[in-house]
Amino acid sequence: MTHARPRRHRDLQNADYAEWRQFLRTTDTWSRTDIERYQLEAIQRLVARASTQTTGYRSLFDNAGVGPGDIATLADVRRLPYVTKEMLRDALAAYTATTEGCDYVTTGGSTGIPFGMYRTPQAFARELASKAHQYERRGWQEGDPQLVLRGLPIDTPDHTALVDDLNELRCSSYHLVPDAMDGYVAVARAYEPLWLRCYPSAGCLFARHVLETGQSIPSLRGILCASENLLPEQESLLRAAFGVPVFSHYGHYELAALAGFCEHTSRYHVLPQYGYVELIGTDGLPVTTPGGVGEIVATSFLMDATLFIRYRTRDLAVYAADHCEACHRPHQLWERVEGRLQEFVLSATGRLISMTAMNMHTPVFDPLRQFQFYQASPGEVEFRYVPRAEGVAAPALDAMRTALGHKLGADIRLSFRQVDDLPPTVRGKRRFLIQDLPIETLHGSASGHLHG
Repeated sequence: MTHARPRRHRDLQNADYAEWRQFLRTTDTWSRTDIERYQLEAIQRLVARASTQTTGYRSLFDNAGVGPGDIATLADVRRLPYVTKEMLRDALAAYTATTEGCDYVTTGGSTGIPFGMYRTPQAFARELASKAHQYERRGWQEGDPQLVLRGLPIDTPDHTALVDDLNELRCSSYHLVPDAMDGYVAVARAYEPLWLRCYPSAGCLFARHVLETGQSIPSLRGILCASENLLPEQESLLRAAFGVPVFSHYGHYELAALAGFCEHTSRYHVLPQYGYVELIGTDGLPVTTPGGVGEIVATSFLMDATLFIRYRTRDLAVYAADHCEACHRPHQLWERVEGRLQEFVLSATGRLISMTAMNMHTPVFDPLRQFQFYQASPGEVEFRYVPRAEGVAAPALDAMRTALGHKLGADIRLSFRQVDDLPPTVRGKRRFLIQDLPIETLHGSASGHLHG
């Protein structure tokens, strides 16, 4: 197997992709004044277009008593009303400026509210270029050989496929069992990838297998995680298994906000050319104090069919600063993405407990191959697990109950259930928490009691 760089990477053949890549490179050293000028002008154009070409936004703006001429500063953006997933889902045409030449795409429903939207090919090309721009900070280039563990159905006998025009070896994240993973390691060692691109959940199953079997992929330079919240213990496991730096970025199908690590730190840098992003606290005001938690509210500069203006993502982040002292970019920084609202459990007393607080990086859970939390009632959580052997001894289970009980608190009743398998989602992800409560509606009453 060879991994010679293709003569021309598929994405680089797309003029929209190449143009946006160059734009991001030339604007990467923008000052705060440059950024704010660009964002204000983009928002003014967007609000004017939404007012004249969509009935949904025009009605929202009229009811709020605000129009395009009222947005004179970035602070004026807060005069605009929010939009939500439900609003867009239930009246998509009213919030879409055009559908001609667009693709209709649907989300995976990670927040419990799946819905569709119209997206132009140009918007998607710029999305890919924006991710590439962030990867480039860590040394990645188009055409670098990469091993990919994401939600890609692969029907070959060994569940792998080589995509020549992207120079990537794809391995099915639906078949992360020992025999298949042994095969993935073997073909990867022959292919010699420089990068592993993966869902954190899939990457960690693979990493744990690599550690347990004493195998390695020595050619790797780094790991690029996406599409799921990267937990601290997952980052530690990936580093331990492969001995390389781990990069993560936050984004979503709606293309409203994108944030990723820089060259030097594991803090999320919000990409200002991609959209205008606010962190809004439970008091409705911007979060500007380090350590404060806010909901990510985003205005997309990429989406030009279905429009996203002050879109409530239901995702939460921890504010860090308004610039990075390491790379010197004047970008909004997040200490971490606290999680989607569907990545919280709700206690009997109304506390929302983030899955990032669980921190499973402890030998107490070594007897388990996989585990997952499930909640269907406030104050009750089921811990589902797949043991490494046929069963887990009672003292080991008691140690797990103690460890989890300490983190969850007395207002959570915890039960254990051994299962044969924890199947992936339709996109090949392994969910850390299956949340069947309507957290999105409970958030208003409970969000004042966030625990990270």
